[in-house]
Amino acid sequence: MHNNKVERSPPTSNHAELCQLLLCVRRGDVIHPQLKLLLVHLGFAERRGLQLALTAKGRLLLET
Repeated sequence: MHNNKVERSPPTSNHAELCQLLLCVRRGDVIHPQLKLLLVHLGFAERRGLQLALTAKGRLLLET
């Protein structure tokens, strides 16, 4: 029997969690390697040597 009641967190309309993560990238904080790969894949960050830097797309999202 399938249970239709699934707990979900309410969606954030302002992308607050993503912006918080991008702020961590801007500050140079240590973040999980898989999150780094995801940010690069989505185009919000790029690898520069051993560091991660925001792309224009990432900076634009932080400004909005």
